Amino acid sequence: MDPNAAGAAANISSETAKGIFHVAKRHIRYVISYQRYVKNFEEKLQKLIEKRSSVQQDIVVAERNVQKIKADVKGWCDRVDKVIAEDQHKVDDLQVKAINKCFFGFCPNIKSRHMLTRKAEEDAATFDELIKDCQFNSVGYHDLPQLIVDTDFEAFQSREKVIDDIMESLKDSTVSMIGVYGMPGVGKTSLVREVHRQLQEAKSFDWVIEEKSIVVRASRLRERLNQGKNQEKRVLIILDDIWKKLDLEEVGIPFGSQQKGCKILLTSRNKNVLSNGMGATKTFQLGDLEDKEAWEFFKKMTGDSFEIDNELRSTAIEVAKRCAGLPLAIATVARALQKQSLSVWKEALRQLQRPYSENPSEISAEVYSAIELSINHLRGEDLKQVFLLCSLLRRDANIEDLLRYTIGLGLIKGVDTVKEGRNALLTMTSTLKASCLLLDSDNNDQFFGVHDLTYIVAKSMASKDKQVFALKEDDILTEWPNEESMKKCNMICLQYPNLNRLPDNLNCPQLSLFLLCGKDLSLTLSDDFFKEATNLKVLDLTSMRFSSLPSSICLLTSLSTLCLYHCKLGDNITIIGELKSLEILGLLKSDIRFLPKEIGQLVKLKLLDVSRCAKLKTISDGVLSSLSRIEELYMGGTSIQWGESSATLADLQALSRLSTLEVQILDAKAAPHDFFQELQKLERYKIFIGKEWEWERFRSYRYSRTLKLRLNTGMDDLDIGIKKLLKKTEDLHLDELKGVKIALRELIDEESISQLKNLHIQNGLDTEYIINDEYEFPQLQSLTLHDIPKLISFCPQHETGATSSLPQHELPLFSDKISFPSLENLWLKSINVTRVWHNQLSSTSFCTYEKLTRLKIEGCGSLKHLLSFSMAKCLVHITDFEIIGCYCLRDIIFMEEIEEETEAATTLSLFPQLKSLELKDLQHLIGFCSDYQIQVVEFPAMKSLTVNNCPELEGFICRSSMEGNQRICSHVLFDNKVAFPSLEEMRISFLTKLKMVWENPLPPNSFPKLREISIDDLPNLKYIWKNGPKDIFSFKNLHGISVEDCKSLKNVFPASVARDLAQLSGLSIIGCPVKEIVSKVEEGLDSGTTITFEFDQLSYLSLRWLRECKCFYPGRHTTKWPMLKELRAYECGEMKIFGTQLITHNQQLDSQPPLFLVEKVIPKLQRLEISADYIPMISGGQLPNNLFHQIKAFRVLGNCDKPVTDFQISFLERFYNLEELCITCEIKELFYTEGDTGNKGTYDRTLSTIRKITLSQLDNLKRYLWKQDVQVDRILPNLETLEVHYCRNLMSLGSSSASFQNLTTLKVWECERMEYLYTCLALQGLSQLKKLIIRECISMKKIVGSEEDETTCDIIFSRLKSLELVNLPRLKSFCSGNHTFGFPCLEQVIVSSCPELEIFCKGVLNAPLLHGVEYGKGKEHWSGDLDSTVQQLHSKKVGYQGISHLILSEFSKSIWKEKSVDFKNLKFFEVECNSLKYIFSVSMALELVQLKDIRVKRCPVMEYIIKKEAEETAMDTVCLPNLEKIRLESCSDLKSFCMAGITLHCPSLRRIEVDDCPKMYAMACTRKVGGREKTPFFNDKVLCAKLDWLQLSSTNIQKLWPDEPHSAISFIVHMLRVLIVEGCHNLEYIFPSFSRKKFVGLVYIRLVDCDNLEEVIFTDEATAEEEGITEAYWFTKLNLLELSRLPKLGTFCHGENSETDSPTLFNQKVVFPNLIHLTIQGIGKCRKIWHDKPNIQQQQQNPIPICNGVRGR
Repeated sequence: MDPNAAGAAANISSETAKGIFHVAKRHIRYVISYQRYVKNFEEKLQKLIEKRSSVQQDIVVAERNVQKIKADVKGWCDRVDKVIAEDQHKVDDLQVKAINKCFFGFCPNIKSRHMLTRKAEEDAATFDELIKDCQFNSVGYHDLPQLIVDTDFEAFQSREKVIDDIMESLKDSTVSMIGVYGMPGVGKTSLVREVHRQLQEAKSFDWVIEEKSIVVRASRLRERLNQGKNQEKRVLIILDDIWKKLDLEEVGIPFGSQQKGCKILLTSRNKNVLSNGMGATKTFQLGDLEDKEAWEFFKKMTGDSFEIDNELRSTAIEVAKRCAGLPLAIATVARALQKQSLSVWKEALRQLQRPYSENPSEISAEVYSAIELSINHLRGEDLKQVFLLCSLLRRDANIEDLLRYTIGLGLIKGVDTVKEGRNALLTMTSTLKASCLLLDSDNNDQFFGVHDLTYIVAKSMASKDKQVFALKEDDILTEWPNEESMKKCNMICLQYPNLNRLPDNLNCPQLSLFLLCGKDLSLTLSDDFFKEATNLKVLDLTSMRFSSLPSSICLLTSLSTLCLYHCKLGDNITIIGELKSLEILGLLKSDIRFLPKEIGQLVKLKLLDVSRCAKLKTISDGVLSSLSRIEELYMGGTSIQWGESSATLADLQALSRLSTLEVQILDAKAAPHDFFQELQKLERYKIFIGKEWEWERFRSYRYSRTLKLRLNTGMDDLDIGIKKLLKKTEDLHLDELKGVKIALRELIDEESISQLKNLHIQNGLDTEYIINDEYEFPQLQSLTLHDIPKLISFCPQHETGATSSLPQHELPLFSDKISFPSLENLWLKSINVTRVWHNQLSSTSFCTYEKLTRLKIEGCGSLKHLLSFSMAKCLVHITDFEIIGCYCLRDIIFMEEIEEETEAATTLSLFPQLKSLELKDLQHLIGFCSDYQIQVVEFPAMKSLTVNNCPELEGFICRSSMEGNQRICSHVLFDNKVAFPSLEEMRISFLTKLKMVWENPLPPNSFPKLREISIDDLPNLKYIWKNGPKDIFSFKNLHGISVEDCKSLKNVFPASVARDLAQLSGLSIIGCPVKEIVSKVEEGLDSGTTITFEFDQLSYLSLRWLRECKCFYPGRHTTKWPMLKELRAYECGEMKIFGTQLITHNQQLDSQPPLFLVEKVIPKLQRLEISADYIPMISGGQLPNNLFHQIKAFRVLGNCDKPVTDFQISFLERFYNLEELCITCEIKELFYTEGDTGNKGTYDRTLSTIRKITLSQLDNLKRYLWKQDVQVDRILPNLETLEVHYCRNLMSLGSSSASFQNLTTLKVWECERMEYLYTCLALQGLSQLKKLIIRECISMKKIVGSEEDETTCDIIFSRLKSLELVNLPRLKSFCSGNHTFGFPCLEQVIVSSCPELEIFCKGVLNAPLLHGVEYGKGKEHWSGDLDSTVQQLHSKKVGYQGISHLILSEFSKSIWKEKSVDFKNLKFFEVECNSLKYIFSVSMALELVQLKDIRVKRCPVMEYIIKKEAEETAMDTVCLPNLEKIRLESCSDLKSFCMAGITLHCPSLRRIEVDDCPKMYAMACTRKVGGREKTPFFNDKVLCAKLDWLQLSSTNIQKLWPDEPHSAISFIVHMLRVLIVEGCHNLEYIFPSFSRKKFVGLVYIRLVDCDNLEEVIFTDEATAEEEGITEAYWFTKLNLLELSRLPKLGTFCHGENSETDSPTLFNQKVVFPNLIHLTIQGIGKCRKIWHDKPNIQQQQQNPIPICNGVRGR
C-alpha cells in the first residue's frame, strides 16, 4: 500500500475517532450530568420569568398613562409566554420520566435523562436569546396628546407654546424674570411644575427652587440660596401665586447683579402684579382650554368615551361646558361623576346651571358650582370634615400635622391607636387626591396642597353658617369680627396674617379648633384669652413668644391636641401638666431647656414631639415612664443628656405601647443591658447612635426605619439588640468603623438586612471588605461608600471565578458574588480600588445593575478601569453619570472585548437614557472611549455634557495612529465618530491638549439641538470650528456661546457659522488672543462683496480683554444688533467698538467699520459696561443728552495697561434712569469733578436715581472710600445698597458721620488690608440698615473700630435683621470697646470660618429676637445669648469647620496635624510656622480644588510646599485648578514649590512672588540636582499658561527657563505682563534663545541688583547664524523698563557684529514701540546705549541717569 495513502487513511481514522469520541462524550455527559443541566434550565427560566414580570409592570404603568404598547414589546411577551408554557410542561414530563428507573427499578432511565438534558440545554439557550432581546428603552408610546407628568399636567396643545416660550425665555441671558398669569384654576401651578420637571431633566439649572409661602419660608429660601454663593450657581426660583409686589431683598433672594445666574419664574392672577409690581421682563397669559381639549380631558377624567348612550353623552357635554374650560373644575366634576347613573348626571347639570348669588367674587359661578358639586359628592361626613380641615391648612401642609388635628377633633372614627389613625387618614387623603380636591406637594409624599379655587369654595361653604373663620398669609385684619358671629364659630385658622392685636377674650363657646401661626414674635395672648373657649379640642400656636403661657389654658379640659411649634416658651411650661385630656403634645423646635415633672401627669398622652428642641437637655426623672399610653415619641435633634440628672434610656423600656421612636444616643454603651432588645417592637424608628450626626432639618419619612451608627468599633462588638434591629432597618448609615476589616461581618444571612433599601458607609479607615461572603441585596436601592481608603473589594474573593488570578490590589470592587437587582443609585467616593467591575463578568452578573439610574465616582485615585463595553451596554437606564477626581483613569469605557456584530455596526448607541454626563478633574483621561473602527458612537438622550480639568484629554473618542515610534493624535474633541442628537448644553474647560472642538465632517444629526456652549481655559485651542466647505457645520439652534481664556484661539466663528445664528441671544468672548471674531469667508466668493451678519435675537454681548483683536471680520461687512440690551466691552485691542454717524461714508470704506454706532445702540441698552477709554467717545457734546435714558445699570472699568486716575462722576448726570453704578478703576478720588474753567473739586450735586453702588478694585484709595468732608448722603440721597469688593488698600470704609437714611444693605468682601469696617460714630448714621455682610477680609480684627479718647456709647441697629461674618480668619470680636449694642430686629446671624472670634463684644448686648447662630450649612447653635454662643463656638473650634480662609501659625498648627480642616474648601491659605518642613502631601494637594491664594512666610525649616510621601509613588501630577496667586517670603531652607517627581498644573495661576528665599531655585525641582547643569525655575513640570506677573527677589535661581523650546514654557514667557527680578545673583540672562516671537504681553520689566546678569535675552550667535535668524525681538506693549545696578550687563541682546569690547545696550535686534519710561543705572560693562538710533517709536519720557562709563547715546 502506498505509504502516503496509508498515512492519509490513518489520519482520517484518527480524526474520525476523535469526532466519535467527542460526540460520545457529549451524550454521556447528558446522561451523567442531567441534574446540572436541569438546574441551569430552571435558573434561566426564573430569570426569564422575572424579566417578563418586569416588562409587564412597565406595560401596566404605560397603559395607566394612556400609552399604546409597542409592537416589538407585544411580540416579545407573546413569544415568552408561549415558550414558558410549552417548555416548562415538556421538561416537567421528561423530568418525571427521568426520575423513574428501568430494569425493575435498578437502573436509571438513560433515554429519558438524555432527552431531558438535551431539551433543557436547548431551552436554556432559547431563554438566553429572549433575555438578550429584552432591551427596550420604553414599552409604550403616546397616540393622543400625552400625559406629561402624573394627572397634574395634561399635554394640551394650547399649553405647549406657553411652555416652549417660557423655556426659551429662561435660556435668554437678558431675561431674568418671567411671569405667567391667568384666572384661578386655569393650570398655572401645574404648568410651572412641568417647566420645573423639564428643567431638572435637562439639567439647565444647578438648582430649581419652588416656593409658595415666601414670608414663612424666607429663612429657608435664603439658606438654600446662600449655599451657592460665590460658586456661580445657575439658580431658578419659582414663586407661585404672587398677589402683590414682593421685596426680593427682604426675603433673601440674590437677584440682579448680586447673582447673575439667578432667574425667577412667577405666577399670578394679575398681570399688573407681574409687569408693574415685580418688573417681569416677559409675561405669558394662560387662558381657558379650547372646547375640544376640554372635552377630551373631561372624557379621560371620567374614564368613559360616552359612545353608547347618546342621552348621557349630550348631558356630559353640557356638564363639561359648565366647567368653563378650567382644568381644575373639569377634573373635580369628572371624577365626582365617574360611573354614575344618568339621573345623577342630570342632577349635577341642574346644580351647575343654578345661579348663585352668594359665591365669592374671586371666581365665576360656573367654577364655584363645579367644585361645590365635587365636594358634595364626597361620601361620608367624616371625609367631608377632613377635607374641610385640609382646605383650611391649604398649601404644603404636613400629613403628620393633619393627623394630630384629626385625632384631636375625633374626625377618624373606629380607630384606637395613632398608627391606625395614620393609616385611615392616608386612605382619606388618597381618596381626596383621586377626586382632584387635594394636590400632591412638591416637597414629598408627606405633604399635600389645596388649590386656591378649592380653598375659596370650601371656605365659603363652611362660612355660610359662620362656622369657620380663616385668614391666610398676608391677609390684613383691621378689626376682629363681631362677637355674635364668633359665638357660632367652631374653627379658627389664622395662618401668618397681618394682625395688630388679638381680643383679650376669645368668646367662642363652640370653638373646637384654634390655629394661629404668628408672623412675628410681637403678637401676645392675654391671660384670659381662652376663658370663654373651653370647648377647644385642638390648639396650635406656632412661632409665638410667651413669658409664660396664658393662665386660662388650664381651663381647656377637653383639649386633646396641643402644638406649640417654633415658640419661645422659656422654662415655664408646667401648666401643660393640668391638661389631663391631652393625647397629642407637640413642642417641635421650641426653646425649652427641660421637660418638667408635671408633663408626667398627662396619662392619656399618645404622642410627644420635642424634636429639634436644640436646647432641651433634661427630662425630669419619671416623666417618660409615667406616660404609659405613649405610642409615638419624637426626640431627635435635642441635646438630652441621658442619665445625667435626667431621665434614663431605661425609662423608655417601660413604654409598652411605644411603636415609633426618634432619638439620638451619644454612647450606645450607656444604654441598659437589654435596651435595644426592647426596641424590636418598634414599627417606625429613626435612631442615631454616636456623636456629630446631623439631624434632618425637615421631617422626612422616605424610609420608615433608619439607623445611623458612629461606634468607633466593629460590628462584632455591637449589642445583640442593635444587631436584631438591623434586620428590620431600611436605611443604614455606618461611620468611623475603627479597626474593622469587614464592615458588615455577621450580618449577612438569610434574614439579616434583607429589608435594606439604603446603605451608606463612610470613614472606614481600616475596612477592607463590606461583607464576608456572597450575598444578594434584594431591596437595596441606594449604595454609598465614602472615604474607605483600604477597601479591597466588596467581599473577599475565593480561588475560583474570573478574579481568581488577579493580585489583591487589582481585585474589582464588585464581583459576580454580589447582586443588587434593585439598585438605582451608586456613589463611590475616596476609595482606592483599581476597578469597580471585572471586565470578564458574565452578562447575567452585569444585568444585576440594569436598574442603575445614577452613578457617581469621586476621588477614587487608584481607579484604572471603570466600564467594559459589555457592562456599558447593560446600563440602559442610567440618566446621570459623574466621574470626578479619579486621576489614574485613562478612559471611561475600555472596549477590548467588543463583539464582531457590534464592530460591524454603523452606529453604536450607548446609554440610551443618559441625560447628564460630567467628567471633572481626571488628570490622565485621554478619552471617554477608544476608537475601535465603529462608524459613529451615539448618545441619543444626552442633554448636558460637562468636561472640566482633564489635561490629557485627546478627544471624546480617542483616536490615534503610529508614525514610527511616535503616537500621533489630532486632539479634536468631536469628529465624525461621535453624535449627540439631543445635546442642549455643553461646558468644557481646562483641557490642555485640545486644539479643536469640532472637525469636518460631522455625522448627520449630530448636534442639532445644541443651545449653550461654554468653553473656558483651553490653552492650545486654535479653532472651535475650522473654516471648511460651505454649510458643513449647522448650529442653528445655538442660543448662548461663551469662550474664555483660550490663549491660542485664532477666531471664534467661521463666517458660515456666524451667518447662521438666528437664535443666538448671548455671546461672551473673554481673554482670548483672537485677531478677529469671525474668520475670513471661504474662498470662491468675491473679496469685494459686503457680508451682513444679522444677530436678530442677540440681547447680551460681552467682549473683554481681547487685546490682540483687530476687527470683528477682516473683510467688508455690516452687522445688525436690533435686540441688544446689555453690552460689556473693554480692552478690545484695535477693534473699533464705537463710532458715530459723523464718520463719512468714505472713511468707513477706507477702514474697518465700528462695531456699533453710538446713536443707534446706546439708546436701546439697559445695562452697559465699558472701559473708561470709551467715555470721551460716547459722551461727546455733539451727541444728544438723552442718549443714556434707558440705561439702568452702568459699570466703568479702567484699563490695566493705561490706568485711569480720574473719573468725572458728573458724566452720570446724563443717565436719567440709572439705578445701579459700578466703578472698577484705579481712581484717586471717588467724588471728583472738573468744572468748565478747569478747576478740580469735590462733586456736590445730587444723583437721586441711584439705588445701588458697587466699588471694586479701587487700589488707589489708600485709607477711606472718600474724604471726610464729602457729603455722600447729599450726593446719593436714595442709596439703598453699597457693596465694596477687592479694594486692597482700604483700611476701613471711613470715619465720616454721613447719614445714609435709606441704606438697607452693606456688603464688603475681599478687602485684604481692611482692619475694621466703621467707627462707632459712622455706624450711628446707618439707621435703616437691614443686612450687613462681611466676607473674606483677611486682615479684619473687629467690625467696629474705636478712635482715640472715644467714650462709650449706645449703638442701636434698629432695623438690622441679618448679620453675616464669613471667612474672617483674624476677626477677634465685633467690637473691642465697652459700648452697648442693641439689635431689636436681629433674626439671623451667620458666623462661619472665623476661628479666632472669641467674643462678640465686651459691653452690654441685647438681641431679643435672636435664638440661634448659624455656623455652617444646616448647622445652628445657641447658648442663651449671642455672646455666650460665640464663646462656646470658639471653644469647640467650629470656626475651622468648612473653613475657606485659613491662617496657619505656630499656635494653630495642631489643627493641621489633627487634619480637622477640609482641604476641599480652602480658598485662601497663609502659613507662618517655625517647625513645618512641608505643608501638603500629594494626596492632600489633590484636594485643593478651590484654593486661590497661598502665602507662605517666615518658615525657616520648610523645604517644599508639596512633598511626595513614600506611599504616593503612583501620584505624580498635582492640579490646582483655581490657584491664582503664590507668594513665598523669608523661607530660608525652601528649595522649590514641589519636590522632584511632581508635575504641577495651575491653569488659573496669574501671579508668583518669591522674596528672600535664598535656597529656592525652581518651582518644581527635577531629579537631577547638583552638578554643572543649571536647573531652570520653570520647566516642563510646571504648567501655568495664564501667568502674567512674576516677581523674584533674593533667590538662588540660576536660569528662569530651559534653553530648549517647550510649548508649556512658551506660554509662560509670552503671556507675562509684569516681570520683576531683583537680587538674583546667579542669573546670567533672563530670556532663553528660543524666545523668538513677539513679546506681546510684557508691559513692565524691572531688573535690579543681579550681579552676574550679562544680557537680558540670551543669543547663541552660532545657532542664530546657522538657522538664519535675523528678525528683531518686539516688545510691543512694554511701557516701563528699568535696568539698575547690573554690573556685568553689557547688552540687552547680542546683535549682528556685536562689539565685544564696546558693547551696545540696545541694538537693531530689539524694538520697543510703546516704551514710555526708561531707567538705566549702574550698568557696569555697557559703553553705549544705542547703536545708531533707538528703536523706541513712541518714547514720551526718557529719564536716563548718567551712568559711569557710558559714552554717547
